[in-house]
Amino acid sequence: MPTARSANIRLRAATLVDTTAIVRLCKVSLTTTYGAFMAPDRMRPWTEGTEVEDYVAKMWPRTTVAILDHEVVGVVALDKAVIDLLWVADALQGQGIGRRLIRHAEATLAADHSAAELECFAPNRAGLAFYKSGGYAEVRRYYETASGVDKVVLRKALQRPAD
Repeated sequence: MPTARSANIRLRAATLVDTTAIVRLCKVSLTTTYGAFMAPDRMRPWTEGTEVEDYVAKMWPRTTVAILDHEVVGVVALDKAVIDLLWVADALQGQGIGRRLIRHAEATLAADHSAAELECFAPNRAGLAFYKSGGYAEVRRYYETASGVDKVVLRKALQRPAD
């Protein structure tokens, strides 16, 4: 159920100016979410290295941000038919922002693709529950060497917009 505060969320295309805020959001979220199941040395390239900065620099043109009070509080990035990244500020999770971002991503993808795909770390139970509640189904699992953790690939059929 959206709160009065989350009702003020505005979605818009990311701009180059947003990249610093997107990096900050991702690095904080990485630490709090992945820190529960991933070894610190496996997270170090993301939290202390430049992998997140490099990723955001490449992906921001295909990114949508959620804005609250002029601050980036959520982000979704697309790579072809893949929802490649979805983060919401920890303090605002559970308020419908992630659902709005993923619906926006699905609507964007539906124009050119019949399905959306995404990946989630297997131990991220909250993330898996979120995606499954939105209609995503597991299609396979694999071990990711860089993280040292199993990943789950999920897919959802999309409805093309009516002409």
